[in-house]
Parts: sequence; structure tokens; C-alpha cells
Amino acid sequence: MIEDDKHTDSKKKNRLRQINKLQSILKIKFRNKSLLNRALTHRSYLNEAGPGARDNERLEYLGDSVLALVVNEYLFKRFEKYPEGDLAKIKSAVVSEATLFKVSRDLNLGSFLLMGRGEETSGGRTRPSILANSLEAVIGALYLDSGMKDCKKLVLSLLKNDIERIDSMETYRDPKTTLQEYVQKKYRERPQYEIIDESGPDHLKQFTVRLIVAGKGITEGTGASKRGAEMEAARKALDMIQGGGRAF
Repeated sequence: MIEDDKHTDSKKKNRLRQINKLQSILKIKFRNKSLLNRALTHRSYLNEAGPGARDNERLEYLGDSVLALVVNEYLFKRFEKYPEGDLAKIKSAVVSEATLFKVSRDLNLGSFLLMGRGEETSGGRTRPSILANSLEAVIGALYLDSGMKDCKKLVLSLLKNDIERIDSMETYRDPKTTLQEYVQKKYRERPQYEIIDESGPDHLKQFTVRLIVAGKGITEGTGASKRGAEMEAARKALDMIQGGGRAF
């Protein structure tokens, strides 16, 4: 029993060292470090954790909203002459899974996550969706712990360079044209868009399309018009290319 207690204490000390190391990397300091630990806990870990453990999915939900607000406010003040449409395109690209994955990968965030052995064995520590979601969870946890001021400081320290980079790219102004140029150069054919769902009354139609490249479904997009849905699907594909995620 004494040996078990020593092992438990050692695990707790090692985890605290990890938590402190991440705080140092992010230049933040949590009052309640258990919040940060929860933000780094993937749901797959719960089966192996002790009683009372909680995953990061609710914090991810909160962090998604906080992230969007911080980025929207920054864009609103930074680009005073941009119309709403341009601001929305930049924001969408900045908070996309591809961008958040790139930032998380640069932080080596995956090494700080608690996850089940099966998830880890299958590559969970480098999976774009898990890393992006975990970064949002950290933001949500910081909001609960320290408020919006510290959140804003963290988010902008992580994403300001990406905001400027994305603003300078024509990619996000006309994603269909940019993607077509990429696909024609790589595959010597044009991307195809296939309507896979159509819902809602005539005045509130929603279209979902699938982007097909070289005979393979790549992404899906939804919009109030066919063109809007196609633009969304193209933008998601460009996110994959720019973010260093799965190639096609």
C-alpha cells in the first residue's frame, strides 16, 4: 500500500511539472491548475482515470466561443475598411481546424495531453482534430480561471501572425479560383462539386456539396446557395493545404 501511495505521488508530481512547463510555454499562470489539467484530458482517458475525472469537451465548447469573440474584435479594430464579408472569411480561416492544428503542433501540445492507450497508439497525439479541440479547451479553461483579458492576450499571442498571413493571401478572397489553379496544376483537371443535400423552405434553402478531386471526396461545404456551399468546401480544402494537414 505504501508503494502504491509513492507511485501515485510520483505521478502527481510529474503531471504538475508538465502543467507548469506548458504554462511557461504559453506564458500564462492558472490559479486553478486542475482546470488546465481538465482542458488537456481527452475523453478516451476517462476509462483509465480515477473517479471524478472529467474530459475537456465542455471546455472546448466554451473556448470555441471565446476564441471567435477575441478574433472578431481584433479583426473589427485592425481592418476598419474591410466589409463584413472579408472579415468573416479571415476569421473563418484563422479559427479553422487547420490553423489551430498548426499552432498546437508548434507548441507540441500533444505531448501534454492525457489520453487512453488505444487513442495514443492510433496517433491521437498528432491528430489535427484532437490538437485543435484541445487548444480551444485550454482557451475555455483560461477564461474560467482568469477572465477575458488574459484570454485575449493568449489568443493574440498565438494567432496574430496567422491573421496577418491569411489577410495577405488571395486564397481566402476567392477560394474556388485558388483551389482550381492548385488542382489543375497538380492533377491537370478541374475540381468537381456535387450536391449531396438540399433542405429547408425555398426562402431558407441550405445546400451541402461535396468537393471531388481526382475522383475522391475531399471536403463538404454548406451554404444558403450552391455557390456559397462550394466556396465553403473549397476553403476547407485550402485550409488543409495551408495548415499542413492531410494532403490530397
